[in-house]
Amino acid sequence: MNGALLKTYAEAILDRSRDVDQARDACVAVIGEDATIQAASIVASFDGINRVADATGIRLDPESAGNGAEMIIEALELEELGAARA
Repeated sequence: MNGALLKTYAEAILDRSRDVDQARDACVAVIGEDATIQAASIVASFDGINRVADATGIRLDPESAGNGAEMIIEALELEELGAARA
């Protein structure tokens, strides 16, 4: 329902060249402050997990890749978010 809005917010959080204030304000207006805080927490948590995985060289396991994970990553354009930067 609000996928595009939340994707824009997540991208703004992770991409320093985007206006995170504008994206956050749009989320608060549509889904409320509590849900926006939850969304930011989820983005931060996954970013942290991804940084650890990238730093240690962990890659997607073959079973997950074989079950369509790569297709989901491509469909959601998650690769465009890039890898964590140490």
